[in-house]
Order: sequence, then C-alpha cells, then structure tokens
Amino acid sequence: MSSRRCTILVALLLTALVTLAGVAPASAADDDPGLTVTIGTVSPTLLAPGRDVSMSGTVTNADDHAWTKVQAYLVIPASPFTTRRQVDQAMADGRAYTGVRVIETGSFDEVGDLAPGQTSAFRVDVPFEQLRITGAEGVYPVGVQILATDDEGNRDTVAVAQATTFVPLVSSATDPVPTSIVWPFVMPDHRRADGDYADPRSLLTSVGAGGQLRNLLDLAASTPGAGATVVIDPALLVGVGDLAEGRHIADDVEVTDDERAAAGRFLDDLLAFARPRSPWILDYDRPDSLALSQHPDLRAPLQEAVDRATDEALSTYQLSGRRVSWPTRDGVDRTLLSDLRGEGDAPVIVTPKAVPDWDRRLGSIVQYESARGPVPLLVDDADVSGDQTPATLRQQVLSEAALAVLERTIDPASRADAVVMVDPQWNPGADWASGELATAFSAPFVQPTSLDSVLTRPVSTYAGDVPATARARPLSRDQLEAADAIVQQGRTLSTIIAQNDGFDVSLARGVAEVLAVRWRLDRPRALQIATSRARRAGAELDKIAIEAPPSVTLSSSKGGFPLTIRNDTDEAIRIGADLDSSNPALTIPSVKSVTIAAGERRTLTVQIDLGNQRTTYLTARLMTTDGQTIGTKTTFKVRSSSISTVLWVAMGAAGVFVLIALVRRFHRRRTSGTGDAPEQLADDDD
Repeated sequence: MSSRRCTILVALLLTALVTLAGVAPASAADDDPGLTVTIGTVSPTLLAPGRDVSMSGTVTNADDHAWTKVQAYLVIPASPFTTRRQVDQAMADGRAYTGVRVIETGSFDEVGDLAPGQTSAFRVDVPFEQLRITGAEGVYPVGVQILATDDEGNRDTVAVAQATTFVPLVSSATDPVPTSIVWPFVMPDHRRADGDYADPRSLLTSVGAGGQLRNLLDLAASTPGAGATVVIDPALLVGVGDLAEGRHIADDVEVTDDERAAAGRFLDDLLAFARPRSPWILDYDRPDSLALSQHPDLRAPLQEAVDRATDEALSTYQLSGRRVSWPTRDGVDRTLLSDLRGEGDAPVIVTPKAVPDWDRRLGSIVQYESARGPVPLLVDDADVSGDQTPATLRQQVLSEAALAVLERTIDPASRADAVVMVDPQWNPGADWASGELATAFSAPFVQPTSLDSVLTRPVSTYAGDVPATARARPLSRDQLEAADAIVQQGRTLSTIIAQNDGFDVSLARGVAEVLAVRWRLDRPRALQIATSRARRAGAELDKIAIEAPPSVTLSSSKGGFPLTIRNDTDEAIRIGADLDSSNPALTIPSVKSVTIAAGERRTLTVQIDLGNQRTTYLTARLMTTDGQTIGTKTTFKVRSSSISTVLWVAMGAAGVFVLIALVRRFHRRRTSGTGDAPEQLADDDD
C-alpha cells in the first residue's frame, strides 16, 4: 500500500472517529470537567431550506486548572424529534443523543485557551447544506459541544461540555395553537419573629438594576400581552413596598435612597405589567395547603387569616385577579383538591405526578371532578430550568407549539397547546433583549393566549387517577397549632384595640407567613418564629391589667369604690370590667367599656349596694366589647361600716330620753327661778 493511500485511509479513519464522537454522549477524560457552556443566541428561530444556522454563547472554566485548544462545534441530528418524550429525555439527560457534530472547516470555532475562572465567547456558523438534515417536520435538537485539552495533555474526542436547544421545522399550513408563558413572581424573603425582614439586602439587590427579579420582570414585560400569564404572590408586593418605604428593616441595615427608589420602581412596573393581563393571585406567601388540608380542625381559622392578608394586599395595591393555588410537586392528593375547590373557578397548579393519567392531547388546563365538585387544573410539565437563557426559552416555546401542531395534525380532536411555566428563581440576565423572546409569538403556528381566557371556554375533563396520599411531608401540626395560637390571641386583641384595622392586617400577615411552604426546609426555625409570635401576642394582653384596692370600706350599705385599668400597650384600647361576688345574692352590673389611650391608666368608680350584707368578696376581670373576659383577675374585700336598725332605734330612743330629761331639768330650774324674784325685790325695797 502506498504512503499516499495510507495517509488518506488514516485521514478517513480519523474523520469517521470524530464524526462518531459527535454521536457519543457527553463525557471526558477528566472525571468531572469544570467547563460549562451557555447558549446566548440561536438563528434562525425556525428551520427552513436555505437558512444557515448560527449559534453563539460563552464557555466558562470553573476548574482549578487551565483548558487549552478549546473548540466549539454545532451538533444536529438528521431527523427531528416528533414526540415530547424525546424532548424531555434530551432536556433531562445530558447523555442523551442530540445529533452529529458538524466538523467541516469553518463550521466550528477555535475558542483558544481558558484559564481557571475565565469565560470566553464562541460563535459557530453552519451553512444549511452542511446540516444534512432530512427536512422532515418536527423539532430538531441543535446544540453546541466543546472539545478541549486538559492540564495533563489529554484530549478526548468526546465533548467535555455541551448545551442543547431546539429549532422547529413546520411548513404545513395549520391552525395556530394556543401559546402562553406563565411568569410567577413570589416572595423570596421572610420576616423574622421580631417582624423585620431576614435578608432585605438580598431582596433589594434582586429588584434593583441587574437583579434577578428585575431581569425577570423586564423579560416578561417584553412578551405580547395576550401571550403572558402572570402569577403573583401578594407577599412580594407587600415586601417590596415595605423596602421602598423603609418598613420592617433592622436598624443595622442601611438602605440608600437610590435603593428605595429602585424598589418603588420595581413595584410600580410589576403592577403595571400585571393589571392588564388578568393575573392569577396566590394566597399570601404561598401557604402549605397540604398541611391545612390534613388538619381540618385548624384549617378554617388559619385560612381565614390567609384570606384576610391576601385581600388586604390586593386592595392596597389595587390589583384584582383569579385566585389560584400552587401546591408543591409531590404535595397533591384527592382530599387536597377537594379542599381547594372553593367556588369552582380557582385553578390549582399541579405537575404530571398529581395526574399520572394526563395526556397532552387534553390540553394544559383540564377539569378534575373532585369530591366537592369540578376543579380546574393547570398541568405544568414544561417548566424552565435555571440554566435556560432567553434564547433557549424562546426556542422551547416554539418547540412546544410545533409539537402541539404535530399532535393536532395526527389527532384532530386533540387540544394540545404550548404552555411554558418559568422558574420563579430563574435569572435571564441583564442582556435578556438579545434573546428576542417576543419573536416566538410571531410564528405562523403560534396563537398568543392568556390562560385566563382559556378558562372562559369549555376545557377537557381529566377522568384519570389522583394520588390518594401525597408523598410530600407537610408542615407539622405543632406549627399549625402555633399559628392558631396567634389567631386566638390576636382575635382577643382585635376586640380590644380601638382602631384595629391595621392590627388585624398585621396579625393576618403574621399567620400566613408562618404557614409558608418554604418552612418545610427549615421546620425548627419555623416553629420558633410561630411560637414567638404567639407569645408576643400574649405578652401584649399582659400589658393590659385591672387593679383594685385590697380592701374597701363603705360608709353605708351603698357606695362606690375605685377600679384602675392600666394600658401599657402602644395602641389605644376599648375595654370594660366584669364583677362577680362571693355572695350569689348580690348582682353587680358590669363596668361599661371605655377608651384608654396607649400608656394611660384610667380609674373608674364602681357603685355597689350590699343590702343587708356586711361583707363580701368581689372578683374583677377585664371584659372585651363582645363580652369575653380576659387577663388576670383581682379579688378584694368590700365591707359596710353601717349599724343595724335595732341599734339605731335604741340609740334614737336613748337620745329621746336624754332630750326629755334635759328639757325637764331645764324647766324645773326655770320655774324655781321665777318664784324667788319678788322676795328679793321686796327686800331691796326695804
């Protein structure tokens, strides 16, 4: 064999090996290569003959050593995916087959060397003819694979990093399918037992320029109104509003005027985005609905407090929308769906785990017949993972719609649609505009649709199974009982405080906050906060007390004595007193309620009639306006200094006798004096 033929065979063999390596799953000589790749742009959004494919992004070296001779290759299969199963597998499994590496000269990018911690950009441009695809309709996984040499000089033909997105090819004429992106905005922070926010700096950063929530909102606002469905936790509105106004922030946390202004702008922009889009409203701070369902004896008062907190926040920020529940992925069972049924128009967001017999042909919103009536369910099976970019989100939306088109083509009765729910913790980055997300809704087979509009029309019925028992471990009964203690103590305080609207709202928020589903991950701390708030409510009651003298002596059977009510709280109160006697024959009227200012002591005079009783013991307790006695009682002795009637008669008779005796004696003296006078005069005349 000639030298030239050997060289050609070796070259062909190497080419074949490289090509086959493009089919191989992602791994590397390095056991755990620290290279990561992110797709920033994809063009075109839809495949078509003659359209060259371009992809750009970044490669980051998170290893403690350098990677050299880094190269980026485009990967695409000849045939498209036509089922959701294929797409799901490609998204979930980094080792799944996603295509053949394009290795022609000029079609890959020489990224160069990457030092530890370094990030470099890549861009690959591949002419359409080099894709070598069949042109069949479907969703083509298009990705990038990274080849590199490690610090020991090892270079494998298997990729050390890869990322995948999807580009549909749909050419047949068809009716557009309903398409929507669901944008959840939930409260990431919480308040401590003392009422201050635990991490206000983090929330300020998130809603400020370049922050996660700020970026998420800006990207969401760029989508067409009809194609966006917003889900809002009212606790986020209250929390950001508190930061903007400087409320509930610890003294050692400094907040600048610029930060407060940024929080105010975020709040205004979020409300401006939500109001015209028929928002879906979560219960305040997303409470653990499964825990409430499993303890029906506690559910009603706790849900009442949650509803109060939710309604007040919506009223404050002038927002209205459809109420919705969002249990956790493993936290749904039949009883819960029955409990959440409400008026029948409140959707419940679930995952396919809760409806294992659900099929996409039914549509993303279905109706489930619970024990208490029909419940609309939004089945979230296409959520956006944290490593997405605006560009890959756009391609996911288009791919969902393309697969729905294929489904409806095969099955004209299918109601398959394209609904993508975004991870509320996803950060699309400050450069979100480069992803051109809004262009997803200009595809000919896409019909921008809000989920609220879907609920105004008949939806498919889900007649399949729902788990009898949820797998999730909800909050403990101890936690719910502590929350109920806040409710009970708060109800008492609410009947006392003169202007209690603000207090009732604060109480309701406190209850909702200790029921938040986030506490499943930190149960001891949750219980500590709940019990502490219950004790604080009880301590407020202890600041209101009634005082009486240890003993009272009346000058007669009737008289008055003082009672003092002390209000050491920071609120004006309205309260009265109830008196009970050790002698059941005596009836003492209650002291009518009076208003006592914060920090004031008020002394009241109570009238009593002991009748024939000489002594009695009275017990005084505070009484609310609705007749409930509260606080510590005080017992004291009341006696009369009055003398009996017989004694008064005897003393009166004795007085009469004395008076008569005095009169008679005076009379005798006067009579005696009158008889002696003439004799004296006569003697004088002589």
